[in-house]
Amino acid sequence: MSLPRTTSGVIVQQQDGAFFLMDTEGGEVFRVNETAARIFELCQSGTSLDGAVQALVRGLDAADQEQDIRADVQRTVAQFQELGLCEPTAV
Repeated sequence: MSLPRTTSGVIVQQQDGAFFLMDTEGGEVFRVNETAARIFELCQSGTSLDGAVQALVRGLDAADQEQDIRADVQRTVAQFQELGLCEPTAV
């Protein structure tokens, strides 16, 4: 199952160690943590849910937390969809 695609016009910006999702069309800016920014980038790349989880597990060196990471990815993507940052689909 693929992660939902990001909405057109939304970009990730990093400034002074902080991460922001900027809706260039709607004018909204959302401050997110580094993991949420990475999840958003994975949505942009069109990866699968499993691929995203594995990328985060490797990046965080957290093989023992795969189930928690999967739940976090699903929860974060659902929030992105509620905010209109990703296309509405089931994950």
